[in-house]
Amino acid sequence: METISTKYARCDFTAERDDAGVPHVRAGNWLEAVYALGYLHAVDRPTQMAFARAVAMGKASEQIADKPALLEMDSFLRRSGIHLRLDEEIAALEPRIRDQLEWYCRGVNDGFEGVGRTLPMLATGFRPEPWDPASVLAMGNLLSFAGLAVGEQEAERVMMELIQLGIEDERLRELFRPYLDGVDLEPLREIRMMRQMSDDALELLADLPRLAGSNAWAVAPSRSATGGALLASDPHLEVNRLPAIWYEAVLRWPAASCQAESGGKRADEFAMGATLPGCPLMAVGRTRRLSWGVTYMHANTSDFFIEDCRPAPAEANSPSGWQCRRGDQWENLGLRVERIVRKGKAPLELRVLENEQGALTREPDEAGKYLSVCWVGSRPGAGRSIGIWLDVLAAPSVAAAMEAVKPTPHPSLVWLLADSEGHIGKQACGWLPMRDRASGLVPTPAWDEANHWRGVVDPELLPSEYDPPIGFVASANEELYRTDGEPLHSHGLHDYRKRRIVERLTELPRATLADMQELQYDVTSVHARELRPVLLKHLDKDSPLRQRLEAWDCRYDVNSFDAALFQTFYRCVLLEFFGHERGIGWRRMLYLATRIGYSAMVLTAIDRTLPKVTSAWWRDRDKGELVRRAAERALAEADKPWSEVNTFHFTNRFFGGMKSGRLLGFNTPLVAMPGCHATPFQGHLKTTSTRESTFAPSYHFVADMATAEAWTNLPGGPSENRFSKWYLTDIPRWLSGSFKRLE
Repeated sequence: METISTKYARCDFTAERDDAGVPHVRAGNWLEAVYALGYLHAVDRPTQMAFARAVAMGKASEQIADKPALLEMDSFLRRSGIHLRLDEEIAALEPRIRDQLEWYCRGVNDGFEGVGRTLPMLATGFRPEPWDPASVLAMGNLLSFAGLAVGEQEAERVMMELIQLGIEDERLRELFRPYLDGVDLEPLREIRMMRQMSDDALELLADLPRLAGSNAWAVAPSRSATGGALLASDPHLEVNRLPAIWYEAVLRWPAASCQAESGGKRADEFAMGATLPGCPLMAVGRTRRLSWGVTYMHANTSDFFIEDCRPAPAEANSPSGWQCRRGDQWENLGLRVERIVRKGKAPLELRVLENEQGALTREPDEAGKYLSVCWVGSRPGAGRSIGIWLDVLAAPSVAAAMEAVKPTPHPSLVWLLADSEGHIGKQACGWLPMRDRASGLVPTPAWDEANHWRGVVDPELLPSEYDPPIGFVASANEELYRTDGEPLHSHGLHDYRKRRIVERLTELPRATLADMQELQYDVTSVHARELRPVLLKHLDKDSPLRQRLEAWDCRYDVNSFDAALFQTFYRCVLLEFFGHERGIGWRRMLYLATRIGYSAMVLTAIDRTLPKVTSAWWRDRDKGELVRRAAERALAEADKPWSEVNTFHFTNRFFGGMKSGRLLGFNTPLVAMPGCHATPFQGHLKTTSTRESTFAPSYHFVADMATAEAWTNLPGGPSENRFSKWYLTDIPRWLSGSFKRLE
């Protein structure tokens, strides 16, 4: 073990690194352990924290660099208002929660003092400010809004674009049934759309922690080879930009009671797992009594509304100069002016027009219909979320943790839990708007008050399971329903990963730790297995493509030529069926088909349409001929292994995109990634001319609750410093599927 210097700490604790560089802390009590976590975050990840807070507060172009993408992101986040009312939310927290936040922030600030300004800070002229509880809440809002809610908003924007393309109503309704049932599409074609965010800005948002695709499951002792409950969790994020999103830590402090272990030793309390720099939370982890992991519940937590706007008459005294309609009456739109300071340039004043239904996505330039957007996390009381993460760390059991997380304001998550007494559980949480008339997939007229939110869904209606007879619980971002049968999602979600996980757990009567680890690296595609016969039946039996794909094991191994062939064939099928001029269009369909993991709403709808015998999408064309043309196109492309298709570089998030960064070795050689969007190891990527974006398991965590240990790996190391020996520590394990032990 290597000792970590605590020279600048004003609180007594010891910290040592194990062979992987993971810090192991011993503190005098829980509050001192929280302080130590803050100190270590500042020591190992100061730039990551400081730059992320600048983004969350909409100050990236002021504090980091005046680049177009950063200015665009600042404007977007300032308009959203996630930086507002943070102090009010802090004041409303319970004193015990505020106390923990303050201890954490003291640790961060003492750590900052020792680190000083890092190389990226010096290169950009960045000067870090003290960390405070409002900074913690800002980071939480960034995780919840920019990392999750924005994904739902982008799906709704894609839907609006498809509607405004002029695609026949019959085709759209069939493709997205039942989510467009009863929706009048014609008024939606009149809306003045907001400008789409640039790819650069969207990729910066993708760089943020987002649990939009994750796996987690828990196995009861009755199905466990060890006799204890098992938990496995792997949140999926962008993985190729270093430092890694997560920061592993092991915290130990004396138990409050005088309980003793066998041999008379006092039983220390501990917490170990993946923490988020900037926040005293452990997203995936365990204590002596409890282990947990989370997946994103694809529930719609934000809505677009249609506002009918007009210039306000002089006598209305509207602060914005505009009004919106409510029934037959007109009401003034409020005005919030955001002053965005730009490094080296004149400040920009952003006029945000807003009302109780949200903020307009653009300032009107003439009378007409515009979009506004509202996020449930902007409601008063949303700051309580941070306290719930802290309460989970103190929960003595699965049952207690399920009760603790149930009222979480945001983000909307599914918790998977296991405890030392052998109980397992699954609990959905998050504020979800109550709507009378719509799913939230398309905007609704704000002038009809029946479309306004009516509070949030009663948390007792959210799905949960406790010690189910089958002996396991699992979650992988599948469709979920309230206990009264109402859907929690606004559009179709694929469940390929969930079904593969359930399939394997069902086949394992006595699961081992090795079984759990192997399942996290499983690359069998239920998607390919089910779609293959639907398409291949239209090809001659002696077709080379049919013969190869029928013999394929549906595994996306890096050395598989057939995995690459199927993916090419699938892309060609999408273009033939949906890329014609009366459909989605060739260029737009190519865009969606080459960003498969990032176009889930449309592609899930397509996957559910392709097995049909007849469809409006190929009503005037021969389905078999379309498949045969797709096969010819696929065979005409170069035959290559998946390792030459699904490849990326690990790069530094601060310098990797620069020429100097590449010359100084901030980018690694090409890395082949197994899996695809439909496999438990969800390995897929999007490549543009300027950037590679990945989406894959960002942390692997397996715990046996009969022990006091966990098995983990992650794509990165503890340090953000490219020249530190702890920068790339765990990447070889992550690539090979091997795990280290935390104990």
